[in-house]
Amino acid sequence: MKHVTIVGTGLIGASIGLGLSKHGLVVTGWDPSRDALEVARERGAINRKAVSLAAAVEGAELVVLASPPASVIATLKGLDTNALVFDVAAVKVAVEQAAAHLPRFVGTHPMAGRERAGPMHASLGLFRGAAWIVVPGRASSEDLGVVEEIIGWLGGIPTRLTAEEHDDAIAAVSHLPQVIAASLVEHAANSGDRLKLAAGSFRDLTRVALSEPELWVEILTHNQRSVAGQLRELADSLSSTAGLIDAGDADGVRGLLSDAR
Repeated sequence: MKHVTIVGTGLIGASIGLGLSKHGLVVTGWDPSRDALEVARERGAINRKAVSLAAAVEGAELVVLASPPASVIATLKGLDTNALVFDVAAVKVAVEQAAAHLPRFVGTHPMAGRERAGPMHASLGLFRGAAWIVVPGRASSEDLGVVEEIIGWLGGIPTRLTAEEHDDAIAAVSHLPQVIAASLVEHAANSGDRLKLAAGSFRDLTRVALSEPELWVEILTHNQRSVAGQLRELADSLSSTAGLIDAGDADGVRGLLSDAR
């Protein structure tokens, strides 16, 4: 494999491009943002810019879809290629359904990122040591092997899940923290001047509230069942904890904190 196309040259796409370029692959990039495409080229994440999506995909042996979820889904529905395709979207059931017509497709999701978006923040080390979920679906063992080898080049650790398992698990460890961070900032900001007193623990808990809102709107609405259900479960748990504190139940509070630790 020598020719790879990356569709979407933001943080994730450009970071993948940096790694693939380092391994000697010719990387073509396409992005609806000319600025993002140019920055990716300047950073060395892509070797050449395509003038259109169709031109980018033509002749590619591997196509990496690294745009936001709604864009990935729309691209997949209109994509017609015999190349191996994999995506990196943070939802997998909807993506897998959109890719059902493709002969060679592997759904993936690297558990890595930053609160800052764009190719200017791309890094060769972004995926180092990170779990990188792989959804086998209908993919051949050969195609799965290629994708997992590439993930290894980039420093990721391949972890196989079904699309349903992915969406449920990631709701708990990624999607809920985003909503909780936003809710905590909103709660503090609506309570007088208390934000001025915020220190390390508050910043640690709310760092991801700096993330790009539109991307997260797409992620949360495309994984609505898992996210909404788990938010309700968490709300019930918080209500129970409030009951323990209300009652002055020191043992109950201690048990909660000890289990979490």
